Amino acid sequence: MEQFYIHNKKQELIQSSISIQQAYSQDGITGLQEPLQECAAQNTTVLVYDQIQRNFIFLGNQNTNVDPRIESELWLRQAEQDQIFNKLQGRKYVFMEADGQLTDSIYFYTKLNEHTYLFMETPKAYIETTANTALQFFAYVSIGALVLGILATYFMASKIVRPIKQIDSTAQKISNMDFSEKCDVHTGDEIEALANSVNKMSDALKQNIDILKRDLEREEQTNKMRREFVANVSHDFKTPLSLISAYSEALRDNTEPEKSGEICDILVEQSNTMSQLVNQLLTLTQLESGMMTYEMSFFSINELVSTVIHNCKILLEKKGITVQSNLEEEMMVQGDFNRIVQVFTNIFENAIKYVDEKKKISVWLTRQNGMVRVNLFNSHPPIPQQDLNEVFDLFYRADKSRTASAKSYGIGLAIVKTIIQAHEGNCGAYHKDGGVVFWFELKEFVFEDDEEEFE
Repeated sequence: MEQFYIHNKKQELIQSSISIQQAYSQDGITGLQEPLQECAAQNTTVLVYDQIQRNFIFLGNQNTNVDPRIESELWLRQAEQDQIFNKLQGRKYVFMEADGQLTDSIYFYTKLNEHTYLFMETPKAYIETTANTALQFFAYVSIGALVLGILATYFMASKIVRPIKQIDSTAQKISNMDFSEKCDVHTGDEIEALANSVNKMSDALKQNIDILKRDLEREEQTNKMRREFVANVSHDFKTPLSLISAYSEALRDNTEPEKSGEICDILVEQSNTMSQLVNQLLTLTQLESGMMTYEMSFFSINELVSTVIHNCKILLEKKGITVQSNLEEEMMVQGDFNRIVQVFTNIFENAIKYVDEKKKISVWLTRQNGMVRVNLFNSHPPIPQQDLNEVFDLFYRADKSRTASAKSYGIGLAIVKTIIQAHEGNCGAYHKDGGVVFWFELKEFVFEDDEEEFE
């Protein structure tokens, strides 16, 4: 740092000497006021030596009240000793640095004209003090800048790291299937965009996992009902098979011809039971696999309902059941006639099977929003709402204690649901005073301009 200041000081002395030379050449000694003020401000002493008259002109205190740091005679003696005048014969200026001789200073020599010489001196101690002061100033500034830089870096790093840590914490919880925490980041940059993406990912994962859980629960419930169904069907197959086997052996070993007819009746009844179960299973399989086709047409739902009720007349009379029907208004629907016959038959037989001691069944039709609804009520003790919501599900049977005598395996209503969904309709059940209402809906067929339209 000191050498840098010494170099700059030498350049200042050269520039000052040029200013003095120009002023001296124009106005002589009287024109040196301004350049001498600059020299005084730079702590520089100025002497002019006239070699012909051998006298000195001290210019350093004309405007500054500063005495020269050395005597002029000592300066002249030192200059002669250093052969300054001879050196200036071939040079524009000469620098000398004297340590411990006259003063610890930098000396500058040059010529104003052929016989007039300019001597300039500035103390090195001033340069060292200035350099040390500058070093201290720069040291303090550097330390301050370093501290400020560290603080700024800390706060900037905290601003960046804090949201990243929060995002990492949220991601760790997501990896542990904990979606309760959200990234609350508002930096307005890519980090905020990343936090929003993590939040969206968390919401999507939670939603998909919830759906997956529901699907797994539903699958588990279906598998449970399937196992129960297989167990029940296996048991119900076993019963008629055992009876068929036993009565076949009895028929083979029978020695009383009058009992043969009774045994044959039992064998036929058990065979019909097995055939009915197998047919229901085959029908449901065909419906669910899409192997069964639908022949769409339009027909009177009133006529269909009346026909099914009439076909079950003997069964109704046998059980002493009273059927009330309200089918006065003619309603046309679209669908596969044979499949809808199967739908209503399954629901009607289900009502006959589970009607209570009041033995009441009612049927009526309603129309709403382009759909025709067939409603069937049977008196029955209240059914739990959970069972009522699932009664159309495959393999479902509300009464888990029913035996084979009930002749129901949760297949009939599942067939109803499959057929109605294929017709883009709906079905369901709800409680009504003293019993349960089962219903299904089909699209109403409307004649337009005397033209019959159907799909």
